[in-house]
Amino acid sequence: MRYLLLVLIFISGSVSAHQWTPTYPEFRPSYVDGVLTTKMKLFNTRQDVDYYEIQVMDEDMRPVDFATTDRIVHAPYLSKRIVDVYIGAHDQGRVMYVCTMSKLLVAGSNGTSVASRVCSKVKNAISIGDITAQ
Repeated sequence: MRYLLLVLIFISGSVSAHQWTPTYPEFRPSYVDGVLTTKMKLFNTRQDVDYYEIQVMDEDMRPVDFATTDRIVHAPYLSKRIVDVYIGAHDQGRVMYVCTMSKLLVAGSNGTSVASRVCSKVKNAISIGDITAQ
């Protein structure tokens, strides 16, 4: 009976996360020499979260230096945001993931919330040699 109850709880419960696309972004040369960029789209489908932190990680999920206009993006429920992410060309071989992580409000919150991290795996279509040749 207990197992049946657990199964029903898992089936009836819904999990919501945010959307972070494209799934396989490509870094391309930006207007600055030695800097690559990609454009990401954030769509917030969580009513309990309004802020998301942008992260760039290597294959071991360690942070890689990057730049963007806002490291923490305000995205109210059902809103979309476009985020330009910039990395140095010297880090192109290290960058494996571009992620967002929900930022939860702790003080004064009602109920429980689950933090979510959504990552896109980088697909590098150009090599460092192509960048320096330009």
